[in-house]
Amino acid sequence: MLKAIIIDDEINGIKFLQHLISKNCPDIEVIAIETEPQKGIELIERQRPDVVFLDIQMPGMNGFELLEQLKHLSFNVIFTTAYDNYAIKAFKYNTVDYLLKPVIVDELVAAVNKLHAKTKNKIDDIGISKLLDKLQDAQASKRLIVNSQNETVYVDTKNITHLESDSNYTYIILVDGKKITSTKTLKEYESTLSPDIFFRTHKTVIVNINYIEKYVKTDGGHIVMRDGAKVLVSREKRQDLLALLANI
Repeated sequence: MLKAIIIDDEINGIKFLQHLISKNCPDIEVIAIETEPQKGIELIERQRPDVVFLDIQMPGMNGFELLEQLKHLSFNVIFTTAYDNYAIKAFKYNTVDYLLKPVIVDELVAAVNKLHAKTKNKIDDIGISKLLDKLQDAQASKRLIVNSQNETVYVDTKNITHLESDSNYTYIILVDGKKITSTKTLKEYESTLSPDIFFRTHKTVIVNINYIEKYVKTDGGHIVMRDGAKVLVSREKRQDLLALLANI
C-alpha cells in the first residue's frame, strides 16, 4: 500500500480525485489533503508520503515552487494540471507523471501502474527550473477551471476576452459573448493567468490583449474590445498598457 497526499487549491478537484482513487486504486491510500501550498510543504515533511498528487498552478505558489522549498524529495510526484496534452508533454520526464484535468479514470490507473512498475525515485534531478521554463511556454494553451455556484466549467484561456470583478465574484466573458460567473475573485485570476497575455487595466478588469481593438485617449482613456465592450483603464495602469501595446 502506497501512502499518498493530494495538494490542490480547488477542494472540489481534491474530492473528485480522492473519489477516483478510492474506487479504482485499492493499493493507494490517501492519508492527507491540503488546499494551501505552504501547509502542503509542512504536510509532506511531516507525513513522508510515497507519492504526492500535486496541482501545478496554485495562487501564491505553483507546484514546482513548492517542490523547490522541500528539504526531503524522496517521493514520487504525479502532477495534476489543466494544460493541454501537447504542452505538458514538453516537460514530462520519466521521473514525473501527470493527470490532465478533468481527470479520467484510465489515465489515473495508468499513472498509478507506472508508479508501481518503477522503483522509488528522488525528484531532485528533475530540473525544476527547466520545467518552469516549459510551463511559461505552455501558459497560452491553458484551460481554466471555473467554479460557479451551480457548475464547474472548463474554459480555454484563448477564448477569454476579458474578466470583470463584481465584489467577491468574477464575470468571465468569452469570444462567443457568453458570460460565466465565477466564485473566485479577480485577484485570484490575476495570479493564475499569464501576464504576457492578460493585463489588469483597472481594479475591476483584466483583458486579453489579443482582443483589444483600440485604445481611446479621450475621457480619461479606455479600451474598446473586438466585441465592442468598453473597458476602463486606470491612470496608474495607462503607461504600462501603452508600453505593452507598443510591443504587440
